[in-house]
Amino acid sequence: MSMENRNILLILTDQQRVDTLKAYGGKVCQTPNLDQLSEDSIVFTNAYTSCPICTPARSSLQTGYYPFNVGMQANSYGSHCLIRELPDHPDLLSRQLQKQNYSVGYTGKWHLGQGNDSAETQHYLSQGEHVIQFPEFKYDMRSLPSDVGYEADDFPGHGIGGYHYKQFKDYLEENNLSFETKNKLSGNFDVHTAAEVVSPIESTVEYYLTERAIHYMERFRKRSKPFFFALNYWGPHEPYMAPTKHLDLYRDMELEPWPNFYDEGHKKPSIHKAKSAKSKEWEAFAPYVKHYYGFMSSIDEQIGRIIAYLKEHDLYDNTTIIFSADHGESLGIHGGLSDKAFFMYEETCRIPLFVKPAGNSVHREENHFVGTCDLYATILELAGVEREKAENRDGRSFAPMLRNTDEPLASWPDCVVTECSGLESVMYTQRMIRYEKMKYVFNCGDLDELYDLSKDPYELENLIDHADYAEKLRFLRLRLADWMVQHRDGALKIFKRMRDLP
Repeated sequence: MSMENRNILLILTDQQRVDTLKAYGGKVCQTPNLDQLSEDSIVFTNAYTSCPICTPARSSLQTGYYPFNVGMQANSYGSHCLIRELPDHPDLLSRQLQKQNYSVGYTGKWHLGQGNDSAETQHYLSQGEHVIQFPEFKYDMRSLPSDVGYEADDFPGHGIGGYHYKQFKDYLEENNLSFETKNKLSGNFDVHTAAEVVSPIESTVEYYLTERAIHYMERFRKRSKPFFFALNYWGPHEPYMAPTKHLDLYRDMELEPWPNFYDEGHKKPSIHKAKSAKSKEWEAFAPYVKHYYGFMSSIDEQIGRIIAYLKEHDLYDNTTIIFSADHGESLGIHGGLSDKAFFMYEETCRIPLFVKPAGNSVHREENHFVGTCDLYATILELAGVEREKAENRDGRSFAPMLRNTDEPLASWPDCVVTECSGLESVMYTQRMIRYEKMKYVFNCGDLDELYDLSKDPYELENLIDHADYAEKLRFLRLRLADWMVQHRDGALKIFKRMRDLP
């Protein structure tokens, strides 16, 4: 039974650690609906984000390019993001799907366009006449989902959880609801906040987005053509808003510290300190972790509603469901790190990814390295685009891995790379390469990192100057340089010069 030209549902979370899921060895966070979905899916064990920051990763998903080839290398309000509004182009994911006669829909976090009406845009516009305007402001350019072909809800900017948009407020008012929280947590992180949601589940953004997804799929299923729909939750990215019923699952637990929580930073890059929390005590982190888990369990409940809708309307078997995240989360790893960027640890760079193919359900693990750019090519091939055209980007289609056939994969890349260029107003160039069980990180202007994940899965010992690993280090640097050539990475010349490579 062919998977091509079937419905495709992409469910994307924001800043989700893989260890929130039992499919990846998680033991605490309760996600029964995702656990069940994984039993019908191919679970990718070595999936990595193109960049552990929201806007860059999402630009890769929509274009198939690494962020350095898009110009969106930081969040769209960041000082080193060359493009603030994702340009409309015939090769965007949405436009290519339209050419395949797909209905295309989108709701939730976008973060690839501000729109001149967003609060974040108004912040820049109010800085005074001495500030040179971005071209997008001056010429009233904007890129929201509906501007690039989606039948969509337009939520400009970052969204900060989605609670402040007029559409959500209107939904609450129309349904006689209010969103209410108590017991707010703040203080240990620069930006992370958490709270307990005491209003009904129907008042949450997660419930609202699920309602919107059902609304669009209900419209699409009545048409005589397949659909692609992207449901993008803002969580479990902070603010960690955990409804009481979900927080109760963890409230009285004694959480064990992360296996790499106690890391004094010996032989680690100094840039890691840019995201250090105020406290170094596990007791200061545990409440945030509980809210994070509660938030994720709340999202899982809504994913269960989506799956129930598909099954009720005989869509489940005819729909490829792709579940993933834009990047991971730290939450106190390695001596109290918070947020993401500036460090290339597994918790922030590795992402959950499993795919339930249309047709007969399967369950197995897939160990090939895959990345965010591969999602673009894969979705297009599943929609009927010729593989060669779908792969005319930085990514490859892993659709053959979904068929459980003997189709050769000898040419599949033997490594995966994650890039980063800093966060907020701090520019900082990094490239991370995973090859076999080794990880190498190029930290421009700082100490490089080398980890042997077969012996040190929690990345506690930086082997960058270990004599026994000198040959592997040289090999990984050369392998990264080759990759940079293949992908037209502009950092190549500086990398080779700084690390004495031919």
